[in-house]
Amino acid sequence: KIHALKMSNAHFAKLFDAYHVVTKDVERLEGEGVPVSDEVLENQKKERVQLKDQLYSMLIA
Repeated sequence: KIHALKMSNAHFAKLFDAYHVVTKDVERLEGEGVPVSDEVLENQKKERVQLKDQLYSMLIA
């Protein structure tokens, strides 16, 4: 279903790509011990959750 939505819904594809970019950034910051403020990291995690919620909503619709 994810693949079908990515191909037929440009908004879903954009959100999907954004989710993976944010996830990659969060994992890099946490994994490499990059010096970053807690606020910046928390904001990225919140953005990731919001994107995930939107994607999930579109999947179950």
